[in-house]
Amino acid sequence: MVWKYTKEKPCKTCYGWGVWFSSGCAHEKFVCPECGRKQCLLHWPYPMKTEEKAIHFLKSAELRTGKRCFVRHVNIGKFEKWKIFASEADYKSYLKTRIHKRD
Repeated sequence: MVWKYTKEKPCKTCYGWGVWFSSGCAHEKFVCPECGRKQCLLHWPYPMKTEEKAIHFLKSAELRTGKRCFVRHVNIGKFEKWKIFASEADYKSYLKTRIHKRD
């Protein structure tokens, strides 16, 4: 089977494009009905090293929060990371206090 998803044309359901990137942990998973990728439902709140990794967990964040979420670049100390946010208020709160406002 040829993988048909790319960064320019990601999966419409889970936003992913990397066939090789499926969650290998033993936690509960969201399995994308379109492309079959598996996403852990517990890892999304944590900072990610790359934008691609954060996007991998974006659908699971939306399922857990019940909101349309987005990925933003953040600086945590001297480290540059990517995080998932549920709203602009959540993002602004995190930048100021490092505490999420997921209401």
